[in-house]
Order: sequence, then structure tokens, then C-alpha cells
Amino acid sequence: MFNKIWNFWNDMKVPLSLTAGFTVILTYYGWWWLPVGLVAMGGLYWYSRRSFYNKEIQFNGYLDNIVRNIERTSHYAVQNLDVAMAVFGQDGKLQWKNELFAEYAGYAGVKNVDGKRPEEIFDLPENAFDTLSIKDGERLLLIDGRYYKLRHCRVPAGGNSKKDGGKAYSLIFYLTDVTDFELLRQKYDNEKLCLAYVRFDNYEDVTKGMVESARANISGEVNEVLSKWAEEESGFILANNKESYLIGINQASLQDLMEKKFPVLDRIHEIQVGNKITPTISVGISCDGRSLEEVSLNAAKALDLALGRGGDQVVVTIGGNMQFFGGVTTVAAKSTRVRARIVAHTVHEMMANAEKIFIMGHTMEDFDAVGSAIGMAKMARSLNKETYIVVSGQNESVTKIAEALRSNDMKLMDEDDVYADIMVEEEEALKHITPKSLLVLVDHHRKMLCASQKVLEAIPLRIIIDHHRRAEDAIKNTTLQYMEPSSSSTSELVTELVGYFNDRLEFTKGEATALYAGIVVDTKNFAVQTGERTFEAAALLRRSGADPNMVRQLFKDDLDSVQIKSRLVAEAEMPEPGMMISVYNDAPKEVRSSVIAAQAADTMIYITGVCMSVVITEYTADNSIGVSARSDGTVNVQIIMEELGGGGHQTVAGVQLKNISVEEVKKQIIALAKKQLEENENNESNSVAGR
Repeated sequence: MFNKIWNFWNDMKVPLSLTAGFTVILTYYGWWWLPVGLVAMGGLYWYSRRSFYNKEIQFNGYLDNIVRNIERTSHYAVQNLDVAMAVFGQDGKLQWKNELFAEYAGYAGVKNVDGKRPEEIFDLPENAFDTLSIKDGERLLLIDGRYYKLRHCRVPAGGNSKKDGGKAYSLIFYLTDVTDFELLRQKYDNEKLCLAYVRFDNYEDVTKGMVESARANISGEVNEVLSKWAEEESGFILANNKESYLIGINQASLQDLMEKKFPVLDRIHEIQVGNKITPTISVGISCDGRSLEEVSLNAAKALDLALGRGGDQVVVTIGGNMQFFGGVTTVAAKSTRVRARIVAHTVHEMMANAEKIFIMGHTMEDFDAVGSAIGMAKMARSLNKETYIVVSGQNESVTKIAEALRSNDMKLMDEDDVYADIMVEEEEALKHITPKSLLVLVDHHRKMLCASQKVLEAIPLRIIIDHHRRAEDAIKNTTLQYMEPSSSSTSELVTELVGYFNDRLEFTKGEATALYAGIVVDTKNFAVQTGERTFEAAALLRRSGADPNMVRQLFKDDLDSVQIKSRLVAEAEMPEPGMMISVYNDAPKEVRSSVIAAQAADTMIYITGVCMSVVITEYTADNSIGVSARSDGTVNVQIIMEELGGGGHQTVAGVQLKNISVEEVKKQIIALAKKQLEENENNESNSVAGR
């Protein structure tokens, strides 16, 4: 602030000091100079004071003029800039706005917007004052067909009606018209090139036994359907060979196809040119990537994922996320064993080069995980390698298998009980890991399901042997992946691999029984997901001494488990026709609880009129929920469980959840199942109409 006293004495101390000095000197020569000097000093003070006051008035006037000019300029700028502005008080009500804000908000000259809250002006819950006043930010608004960028800033205000760290805030809004830019961006996005890799999944199986002309007809029909599809979407198509194609479309067409759920899958199913097997295709599409090379790589990865999930589906990579369409048909078993031979030879080479071999199933191992682990351990031990089977803990399946391997009734050779001895838990396994160790993951391919996360991270050289449909979060950086969703079980895959690994290897009674138990448990006693290769593997194991009576002993339950299972079936409800849901309340956090839930779901699916059964297990100990879902093929429970964060097969799937209520889970499952049933009915209606 301007200080009048300090500035005056600062300016006058030199003249007054000089006058006082002359007065003192002159008084020495005569006393009459004293009154003259005092009068002179008084006159000088009065004149200087008056001059200073006049200058101060002039300067203040000059400042006032500048401030008025700034205020007029600011007011003019605020009212006439191409940025709309508004101020909302700490009570959330509009206090001030410029004319452009009223125009952009659609209230110019028509309605009074004063005193309204942001959510009343823009009519969207996310634009509420309480939401926007949490922190500064910006968002895009669509108002009357035009796009605006809204930037909102908090301003500390008086009062305490709105608390945030002890402070109250008002809001300043800035609205900028970005319609031209947004329309240009949308045009760019819509015209962005998307690449689709298409694979004729089952060409060999469909054309098996056909003459060359019939094979050509099948290929021609598939090519015609895909060419028509590309033409409808204003795209292009390139045929690499009879089984693979490259299609290019723009992103706008892709969005339209995603809304329609890719009807091209059903068109391929309808092809009938003397073929007994329904043809299917897998499609991997991507729009993501800073270059065409990246787009192509992402599309190839999407196709690999579609094939790994069993085929007959579309996987789309867009906006950094993956979306899945189709995949509702049963995965057909592959008759060719070429890949099994190649995989067996690769596994042999990798095991031969490894120093130690660790085999690990999923957490809370079932008989398939344990049986397939024993089969892989047989291969490793045949090469005289130090081998360990890593288990998550002594659960019922591991305990029963270990006890059976040690029993005299099950083993033909004394070496059978070695498998029980090499079953180690995480702490013991970590002591034996070396830099040249090899890890074989069986019956799972997701990190969250591993029996030991630390063992997984400690061994970078990995092999995956699994029969589940590939999930989006599959373990990365694996040297070899052998995933066959068409197989009944991982035990079936391992049984085949042992034969190609070394044709002189023969199963002992204990090994054969463990693998046979894995096949039986996953096929529900050969009733689900079985093909010719399943029975061939089972026959081989039976010839090797697999004991069905011992398997039945392994599957026996105690009386309490049977009573709980019966109660779950008896108390099940049917919220929708064909759907049964039961809730296992206050279940102990034990492996037995999940086994009981799975068995109850298996029982319910065999009830007349039931196409889908679900058992929801509530673990009060850690506030978690487990879901076991089964289907007769009408509904794809894998897709439903994937929506909730789980996975599995088309007919057998599950998920583990936390911090969610049983009722909420039940509502989500019912809604997802109804949606899928409606889509299936619409597809059937369209197919009939098309024919």
C-alpha cells in the first residue's frame, strides 16, 4: 500500500536538513537569523507538503483510471470471449455467468438459469456439484448436437457448508466449443483400419473323406460367405490359403458388427455341401496399434486367443481391452495327433536340457491336476531328472492319491510311492530351484490359480499343459503352450504325450490309476466332453492296470458331505425355467466345501428340465464367495463365469469373488444367463428365417 508519511520525509529530509544547518550557522553571526531560519523552514515544509499532496492525488487518480480500464477490459473480455464461464457458490447454485454460457447450455433468452445447480443445467448425474467439487478436472459434454469441453476448477470460499479437508469450495466452469475437433476425431476413429485374421477351424475334420470336388465346394462356400461379409462392411479380403484369410474393415463397421454379435459365425454354421460336421471359423480383430505392424500383431494375438479358447468365436482388441463373441458351440474333438507328437518331442528336449524339473497344478488340486502331474513326473523321471510335484497344501485329493500310491493294493512296483514322496509344498520347493530348472504347469494357465505364486516367479522356463479354454490373463512368457479345449481332461493329454515321449514307457498300476481318476472326474464318469481320443486314452490306462474300483474308493465321500450335498439339492430354487440355483451358507474355508458345491451342481444338472445349475458357496471366514456352474450345453457357463472374473469350460465353470453379497452374485448370474438364452433364441429364429 502507498505510505504517505514515509514517502514525504524520505523526499524532504535533505532540503530541511540543509536549511536547518544554514540557520544554525547564521545564528552564530546574529540572533535575528534564528526567526528567519525558522520561518524559512516552516515555509519550505508547508510548500513541500502541499506539493506532495497534489502529486499523491494525481497519482491515485492515475491508478484509479488504470483499475477502471482493467475492470472494463476484463468485463468486456469475460462477456465476449469464445469461452463460456460460470461461477457456482459453495451451496452449488449458479451465482454468475456470461452470455455465452447461457447460450451453450441452451438457456439463452428462453429460460432463467440463475440459481440452478450443475446437474439441473446439464441433466446428468455425473455432472452433480458434489461430484465435480471433489477435484479439478475436465470432461466432454454433448449439448443439442454440439460437443463442449467442460473444465471445472475449485476456488476456496468462506463458510463450511461443503467440507473437503476443512475447506469450503465454490466452482468455476469453463465451456469451450470443440465440435469441429470432436467430429474430426470421430471421423478419424471411424475410418481407422482394423485387421481381422480368420481361420477355418476344422477344415480337415469337415472335409475328411470327401472327394476333391467336395473339398473345393466347402472352401468355395466359406470363401463366398467371408467375401460377402467383407463387401457388406466395405472392406477387403485376402485369402492366404484354404484355411486362413485376412480381412480389412474400418472401426465404424467393427462397432456395428460388435452390436450385431458377428452374424458371420452363424452363416458359416449354415453351410451344407455334403459335409456331416458343421464348419466353424475363428476371428482375431484389432484396431489398436501405433502402426500397421502393431495392429497386425495384435490381431494375430487375438486369433491365437480365439483358437486357444476352442475356436468358433471372435476376439476383438479395441481400446486396450479384449471382447469375446460367440464360442457357444461345443468344441469338437480333433482326430489328428500331429500336434501331440510335436509337443511330446519338444517336452522331451526341454526336459533333457533342464537340471531340475518342477510340476505344479492349480490351487486346491483335484484328481485331474494330481493325475496329470504324476504323468508329467513319469516323463521327467524316465530321463533320470530330479523331479518335484509342487502342491498348494494337503487337500483331500492330494491326500487320497498319496495314500493310495503308498498302499500295497494300488502299486505294482515299489517306485509308485516315490510320487507321494516328491510332492512338496512351496517352502520346500523353493529350496531346490536352480537357474536351469524347468516348470511344467498342468490343468491351469492363469497366474491367480497357481498352487504357488513364488515358484512360478522363480522359474522363468515354463511349459503349460491344459485342457481349459484360454483366458485373457493367461500366463505370459511361456516357452511351450499345449492347450486343447476339445480334450476331456489334462490327464487325457498327458496320457497321449507319454506314448509319444518314449514308446517304450509303460504305466505302472499306480500311475495309470491316478491318470484314469483324472479323466473320470473331469468327464463326470465319461458323460461330459468325451471324444474318441478320451476313450482311447482310458483304454490304454485300463490295459496298463488302472483300477476302477480304486477310483471309486478315491471318489467316496463321508456321511456329512453327502448330507450337505443332499440339502443343497433339496433347497435349490428355480428363478428361471431350466435354471437351478442353490446357496451353501456359512461354509468352512476348506477344499471339501468347494468339492461339495461342485458335486451338488453336478447332481442338479441331471434333473429333468434343468439346463443350468449353480451352487453359490458363502465363506464367512474371509468374506469370499465361490461359484460352481454346470450346463447341459444349452448355456455356455464359461462365458457367464468370465463376465464375473472366472472361467472354465462351456459346461463346467466357476469363479471366486470377494466383497460382494450372495444376492448380488445371484442377480448377476440370472441376468447373464437370461441374456445368453435370449441371444440363442434370436439366433435360432434368424437361422430358421434365413433358411
